Amino acid sequence: MLIQFSVENYRSIREKQTLSLAASKYFKELDGNAFKVSVSEQIPRLLHSSVLYGPNASGKSTLINAVDFMREQVIHSAKESQANEAIDVVPFKLSASSRTEDSEFEVAFVESGVRYQYGFRCNRSRFTEEWLFAYPHGRTQKWFHRVFDAKAKTDKYRFSTHFAGGKKRLDWADQTRPNALYLSTALQLNCEQLMPLLNWFQRRLRVIKAHQFQELSVTMLKCRDTEGKQRVLDFMNSAGLSMNDIRIVTQTFSAAMLPNNLSASLRDELTQKMAGKELMHAKFLHQEQDTGVPVELDRDEESDGTIALFGFAGHWLDAIDEQRILIVDELDSSLHPLIVHHLVKLLHQDNRQAQLVFTTHDTTLLSQKILRRDQVWFMEKDINKATQLYPLSDYSPRDNEAVERGYLNGRYGGIPFLKDLDFYGQ
Repeated sequence: MLIQFSVENYRSIREKQTLSLAASKYFKELDGNAFKVSVSEQIPRLLHSSVLYGPNASGKSTLINAVDFMREQVIHSAKESQANEAIDVVPFKLSASSRTEDSEFEVAFVESGVRYQYGFRCNRSRFTEEWLFAYPHGRTQKWFHRVFDAKAKTDKYRFSTHFAGGKKRLDWADQTRPNALYLSTALQLNCEQLMPLLNWFQRRLRVIKAHQFQELSVTMLKCRDTEGKQRVLDFMNSAGLSMNDIRIVTQTFSAAMLPNNLSASLRDELTQKMAGKELMHAKFLHQEQDTGVPVELDRDEESDGTIALFGFAGHWLDAIDEQRILIVDELDSSLHPLIVHHLVKLLHQDNRQAQLVFTTHDTTLLSQKILRRDQVWFMEKDINKATQLYPLSDYSPRDNEAVERGYLNGRYGGIPFLKDLDFYGQ
């Protein structure tokens, strides 16, 4: 489960910004919105969800992208990057000093009952620092620390006796490229002790960006068995749709499926790449009002909202079943506000430990007694055009405070600064 995430000097973020899902001890309302991970006092009660508000270009998507960047580097940097390939990291560019400084990413989480704290610093050329702490039985263990020595032009490593592997630890270090993480490399070389971290980044953590609501593969795979399909139908219909059935059609790719206007070279390239792959298509069945006969609709005959909800259904159900963390950008972009309310309430009522972090412009969540005061965060740009992230709790909101009205009136910041615009050229 996610405890907190921090990022510094990445895109619109200059100074370190930290999002925490640790539940406040001072707010007692909506107790079911938080849960206890373990009996250890070292692990706080965690929130099922947190919401991020802010005007356009305030940095909400930047924070989501930072989480995704970290996840991708842990999973793929050792196996997919080449020796001299640049790391796809972008520092804050509106300051001369920050343009040449490293970016930093750090996350604290719980996996298999153990708290971990992992982070790294990097630039376009290399990873310059990397560290991992573990807290089994509530006691701090610094498993490894990697630092780039600029004078010697080499990485220096320190390992604790708690980090097993013996001589293999140095072998993994020797095989770690400058543009790859030691964690990623050791995992590629089957370091068993680090497998819980891979499990968390690869299986627990899911990042969904706004455009991915239209990608249906996760939900279509779930619909290929009867039980999974029924759960998707129940999910869709609980949101107010009247869908009778879903049919998944599979086809093996052939060149005949490609548009006729493609160039010969592109056609050959796609044919080689897609040869033998199985393609899925969803068909949606609704009941004809007069006769009750089922009518089948293709994807392009359904509304964008229906397709978005269908695309999200698989991720949502997997998050609940597997106790995952969903990080979602613009949850309300294709979903009605009442559906968003419904999903958040379902999550809070579930006795498992799934978590949801999402950005939205829907302020009605703030007035519906759905969220605790420690679940609300705001983002805005400061005078240097750098993103600032801060919680509602910084303003010591009173119990039963009208948070939505206060936000729209500018009490907490995080709203657009609007200017008059003369359309007629007076």
